[in-house]
Amino acid sequence: MPDLEGSQTHANLAAAFGRESQARSRYLWFAQAADVDGRPDLADMFRTIADARTGQVNGLLEHLADSGDPLTGEPIGDTDDNLRAAVVGETHGASERYPAFAATARAEGFESVAEWFEALGRAERRYAEQLRSGPDPVG
Repeated sequence: MPDLEGSQTHANLAAAFGRESQARSRYLWFAQAADVDGRPDLADMFRTIADARTGQVNGLLEHLADSGDPLTGEPIGDTDDNLRAAVVGETHGASERYPAFAATARAEGFESVAEWFEALGRAERRYAEQLRSGPDPVG
């Protein structure tokens, strides 16, 4: 079989992974809004679709695993690799991604969005620390 990494199929798998992950999150948000609106049948339908999307996301990630984490490029698959990839992803979010996003939002006059990005960065810093010092800390 040809090498997946660097192929258009790899790019398509990574794009589909991102899209399906976003769709799953959207459906969970839609379900929450339907709950607030007093429409439990719609909320249940949105959650059912979100659950189905989880299976799709997991299948896509299974195909991508040999090429590394689609978010960090780090090796994934076994638990130790997954833990290291998680720390790398959270650390990057805390130290680079969200500070840069906050700076851009602030420069464009979106103060509340900048504050939200900063809050996300603080959360990612806590997640990275939790992963580093958890029950089986990463070195």
